Amino acid sequence: MIRSDDPFTPVLRQFLESCYEPFPSYSSYNPDPENPLIFHDRHIASALLLKNVKHAPWITTELSHLCEGTIKNFTAAGHKLIENRNYWAKFRQPFEYVSYCSDVAERHFVSTSNPCNAYASKLLFSPNDPLWFNLIDARLSGSYIARRSFFCFGDTAVLGSGEEDTGDRQFKIPPETRSTLDNRALSNLNKLRDMENIFNYEFFVATKTAEALLDRMSCWGEFKWEMPTVTGAPVLPASLPPKDSPFIKSLFPLLGVEPLRPLPKHMGTSSRKSAHTRKVVAPLTNTRRAEAKYRINVHHYIQKAWINAVHTDATFIVFSCGRQERIAIRHRQSQTLFVSDLIDPTKIPGYRKIHLGLTIAAIKDRLERWDPTEVKNRRPSKRKEPPGYSNIYNSMKDKATRRKRRRLNPDLGLTSVEMDKKAFDDELAKRDLVLFYLNYSNMSSPAPSSFRRMEPSCASRPFQNHSYHFKRKASYSPAKYILATTYRDGIGSGAVGLVYRVTVEIEIEDGSKHQRTLILKLAIGDKKDQIIQEYEIYKRLAEANATYGIVGVHGLFHDMETDALMMIMDDGGMSLRTRAIEKNLKIHYDWDDSVETTEKERDAFIKALKGIHHAHVIHQDIRIDNLMINDAGDVFIIDFDNGSYDPLHESFEYERDMEELLTAIGWLDSDDDTSESDEDEDEDEDGGEDHEDRT
Repeated sequence: MIRSDDPFTPVLRQFLESCYEPFPSYSSYNPDPENPLIFHDRHIASALLLKNVKHAPWITTELSHLCEGTIKNFTAAGHKLIENRNYWAKFRQPFEYVSYCSDVAERHFVSTSNPCNAYASKLLFSPNDPLWFNLIDARLSGSYIARRSFFCFGDTAVLGSGEEDTGDRQFKIPPETRSTLDNRALSNLNKLRDMENIFNYEFFVATKTAEALLDRMSCWGEFKWEMPTVTGAPVLPASLPPKDSPFIKSLFPLLGVEPLRPLPKHMGTSSRKSAHTRKVVAPLTNTRRAEAKYRINVHHYIQKAWINAVHTDATFIVFSCGRQERIAIRHRQSQTLFVSDLIDPTKIPGYRKIHLGLTIAAIKDRLERWDPTEVKNRRPSKRKEPPGYSNIYNSMKDKATRRKRRRLNPDLGLTSVEMDKKAFDDELAKRDLVLFYLNYSNMSSPAPSSFRRMEPSCASRPFQNHSYHFKRKASYSPAKYILATTYRDGIGSGAVGLVYRVTVEIEIEDGSKHQRTLILKLAIGDKKDQIIQEYEIYKRLAEANATYGIVGVHGLFHDMETDALMMIMDDGGMSLRTRAIEKNLKIHYDWDDSVETTEKERDAFIKALKGIHHAHVIHQDIRIDNLMINDAGDVFIIDFDNGSYDPLHESFEYERDMEELLTAIGWLDSDDDTSESDEDEDEDEDGGEDHEDRT
């Protein structure tokens, strides 16, 4: 690679051929594995999911050859490797203590990732840098708790994000190093900075369980991807898999790519069939609740690693528990994961040569895949407009089109008949199944998640307060279920989980379809208790017929496969904080943030809160983020997850609620009398009956 008489030869040879220091022992901390897949992991687009896992023993050999070839080209160009002893001393310090998953990651970063990143920086960007400044950073993601779980996620990325970024596309690097970077190097660094990362790590705690998991990753053949098992539902439009870089094809000719198959001409459920003949079959049993304790499944961890690579657009993945490793290549075009043999970092010759080759390969692959158009358009919440739909679908007030029947798209068979809000609410109340689709960014549900009704609608009148018993059915016709699709990432998150703005569609017996834009709250894991509590408060309000300033809630639903809960509700518009930001209004930042409101808005909010209190409900979390106003000027008070029911009406919290409201809307010091007696004021002023949701 370099001349034998070069004084750096012994240093380079020692580094490339050396291995890990053996682990002193297994980790004393042995957390129970949990299912790594979350609700969203089941909704990746069909063109992006994993279909096959193949054995690739040649990966380590090819990466070693790439490392050797890069060093030869470096020296052939007249560059020399000069040791900076002060810099390299810190990589020779032992890292003895290994307990948590994060310790496995840090040990790998200190002994392998960081020095390999320094070599890659020197070989690819700054050949004449005397400082060996590291332009590439190894990072560990996740919270304190996540880093102490069975597995955690890490990656490498070019320096320049977070605290190291000085703005204006400049890197916080020493002047001595910057003076050695030419325009091509700076351009390539900026390209890499535009991307999520360079490659991914999947770390596991140093236990025998993790070693066994890596050993079982030799599950060659067709991959069983976990996704919703609903059948017969409408299918979202499909796309072709993304292409791989020419570099990957030249470096690994043994990938053996299969030719792409053309897409079917028709990807959806035919709308020409009658509503009676089209049937949806939903799962009848709760697959996750049946197991009291999670039984580790290697497919789940491979799927999670593939999903992380999809979200970061990574090609290379390293699986490591410290004692064992595998290196994998995500091949996009064939939707195949090529996995190496098990690697023992303490014994395999040329261990760091393999990892330096990996870093070089990942950087070159990233640079060849860089597309300025994709970088410009890459947004986490990038919206996909529903094809074939028109604004007429949501035009509830357009009298000119009322009662008219229109064919919106002959190919999709979309027909809309104008339906008023009450009729739409009543239709939703009668249906016990919701099919939920995600259709944004990398999400395009191969099949929808099916949610079965747990609790009745609070929006339909008169409110029927009775114990709800869901009746399982073998199948559902379109007139018996609700379609809910989100075309963008969540619009918020909070105590009850994620919040989405969704397009809700119903089809009635005559085949006509109707849509409205509503809000969907999705609760996963420990968030489920809060969403149940919030629904119970809305139910209390419905029982008391408190409707003014209260958004309509169309029920609580349960996903039998993931145990997630959802609540569908009307769209109350924008919060007072959002309105202030969009209209450049002043926000008073104090102990409690506040904004200025008109006298009419003040009176409306006070009336809404008095109606809530009259129903013996205390909100206990009134702030400008929970006070909403729509385009028509209607006000709503939302988010009752902290609310409580006070049947005796004796709590001092009522006064505190009113004080928080007046503070938030800028009227606390007003002389106006707000202590008038409560009244039932929901007759012709029902906030949920005659007001259009903000779309």
